[in-house]
Amino acid sequence: MSLIGAFARAAWKVSTTGFTKGEHFARYNMYKSLQTEPIFATSSSWRRVLSISHSVGLCKTLGVRSEAIVQANYPEQKINALRFDSNWFTAVVSDQVLEHIECDPCEAVGEVYRVLESGGIAVHTTCFMMPYHGSADYSDLDNGDFWRFTPSGLARLHKHYSEIIRVGGWGNTLVPLVNGLGLTWMPVPEAKWHPLNLLARTNRTSYAHVVWVIARK
Repeated sequence: MSLIGAFARAAWKVSTTGFTKGEHFARYNMYKSLQTEPIFATSSSWRRVLSISHSVGLCKTLGVRSEAIVQANYPEQKINALRFDSNWFTAVVSDQVLEHIECDPCEAVGEVYRVLESGGIAVHTTCFMMPYHGSADYSDLDNGDFWRFTPSGLARLHKHYSEIIRVGGWGNTLVPLVNGLGLTWMPVPEAKWHPLNLLARTNRTSYAHVVWVIARK
């Protein structure tokens, strides 16, 4: 770690002492935005929700009860070959998964569509302008970082759904600086004056770091 990065992390630690902390910088605004979606007002009553590859945290953030969550984690299950009956789940959630899938993204979205009940909800978050975060061996197809998506690209992938409830993105021109300082994965303090909070709430969608889609079957 560089001396500047070490100083930045030390400054973060001192300046956030005593404050409630939210999600880390890369997900703070995205999670806040998703929580405001009216569709999740009834999520506590959803019967069966499929969490794809360790997306339980986002399920709970959206108000889903723990007992309603069914997990399908890689490599035991793959998003394009789910071992569940068709029309079974009220919702399917994947959090920062689509960039890592080994298959064609259309296959993954199609398989999620299959296991959703009529009117079921698909929620996917993924990457656009995020640094490469796969294996250093680019030929390693088991631990790769394969795809990037724009909001309109996510909408197109879900064009066969009955409704695109929302597509969105978050990012700004200073995100690379935060990445360079090693603060991307640091929790954001719930203090609006704090520089990390200010940056986390600043959004310029044409520089989206992360993107998301909510679609209804």
